[in-house]
Amino acid sequence: MTFKPPTDAELAEIAEELGIYYTDADIAVYKRFIDRILDDIEWVARGTTPQFAPHDIDYSDREFGHKPTPENNPYNAWITKCRVEGAKNGPLAGKTVGLKDNISLAGVEMTCGSRLLNGYRPGIDATVATRLLESGAEITGKLNMESFSFSTSSDSSDYGKVTNPWDRNYIAGGSSSGSGVAPAIDEVDIAVGTDQGGSIRVPAACCGIVGLDPTTGLVPYTGIFPLDNTMDHVGPMAKTVKETAVALEVMAGNDGLDSRQPPSLDTDTYTEGLVEDVTDIEIGVLAEGFEHDESEQVVSDAVRDAIATFEDLGSTIRSVSVPLHDKASKFAFVIWGYGGLQIYKQSGQGSLYKDWYNTELMETFKRSKNTSMNELSDTEKAILLAMGYFDHGYPDPIYGNSQNLSLELQRKYDEVFEDVDVIALPTIPMKPFEMDGANDRVDRLLRESHLTKNTSPFSTTNHPSISIPVGTVDGLPVGLQLVADHFEEKKLIRVSYTLEQNIDWKDRTYST
Repeated sequence: MTFKPPTDAELAEIAEELGIYYTDADIAVYKRFIDRILDDIEWVARGTTPQFAPHDIDYSDREFGHKPTPENNPYNAWITKCRVEGAKNGPLAGKTVGLKDNISLAGVEMTCGSRLLNGYRPGIDATVATRLLESGAEITGKLNMESFSFSTSSDSSDYGKVTNPWDRNYIAGGSSSGSGVAPAIDEVDIAVGTDQGGSIRVPAACCGIVGLDPTTGLVPYTGIFPLDNTMDHVGPMAKTVKETAVALEVMAGNDGLDSRQPPSLDTDTYTEGLVEDVTDIEIGVLAEGFEHDESEQVVSDAVRDAIATFEDLGSTIRSVSVPLHDKASKFAFVIWGYGGLQIYKQSGQGSLYKDWYNTELMETFKRSKNTSMNELSDTEKAILLAMGYFDHGYPDPIYGNSQNLSLELQRKYDEVFEDVDVIALPTIPMKPFEMDGANDRVDRLLRESHLTKNTSPFSTTNHPSISIPVGTVDGLPVGLQLVADHFEEKKLIRVSYTLEQNIDWKDRTYST
């Protein structure tokens, strides 16, 4: 397309939106300036400079995939089924993997759980997809998710609700909802989820699997639809700690395209953490993680019983306190909500960070956004309008204040890690909600924030955390969340593996 000069009326409207005072003479000057730079802007827009993809691949022979029938998708965990074979040998040879549907797999439709991207087929593999395939995995499809990751429930996808594999009347957790279900029902060995406030750990807890949210930057986010650059994480989900560790070992490491990754990033041999030994581990039980207004005592009891097992195995247990933890979900919400607003404004990729940008996706998103705003879910509309209102109507720097609070929270956690190796608390402070359990639309929107009371704080501070199942309450799984200092994933794996090998969590039943 050829760029057209703006009209006086168009420039006046834009000036008013930006709060710029202008006269007719000013508009004439600005219009002349824009006329002069149109050729330069068009040169950039047409990609006259060299273009490249994160990874050179030939995907011409890949099948595009297909939509599974309801009979073959009983919990609605899948959006698209496909078969992309990896290398013949490697640590994941013979393993099947499902990708959350905001992770690019070249040639296979990527929807982000929204019909706004219906029909979009990326031309690249995300870095994690490339690494999984090179390690021998077979990618078998794209997993259902909450629309653009804006919910921690499992009922906002444009492709239908995802139901809990333990009881279809309950949520599966989100936003990586299908990634929680597929391993739980043995449809994949490993799922890959993304997390901005609990979206790996919440569905892991709800579905009774293991979900690992790594330190920010340990696993590259290249080729994945973002929400906020400071909180975007991608990590493995599986039935066992071992499979989670193997997947992390494959996925971790610098790709040279994600600015959150330090050039000197050191990875570890995470599978070496698969040993039963916690005799040198000090565990801090975070008091505030059990004391939310929404906390259910029976869930707290199940988690405390699991923590007591560590003491039997030789760990030292002590109580720790970080009062700001109780308020952290408030500023975590602002960060990812405001970040989501910027992603929406800026064509699905954000700005102000030196990463690889998927311009193909940006073009598709912008075109769809301009025609399909009303296709967004209730949750998306409510959050975007709320963030837009505060951004437009008030001078208070709520995003900046939130980031400053997250730095203070990080400092408080780091002080705790000077005395203990791991922090322990419930992954979610209550059992999963009933599907559509709240009739009022506002109540339904607000209750989702309760699920991330204990997960979102560590997303803002970028600490690694893992959810492992430790029992059931009224027939629904309960998760224990363990948190370690930055880049201490190997320690998390050792502590989690030891507990996993010494309890049969399905026999630990509780009732309200």
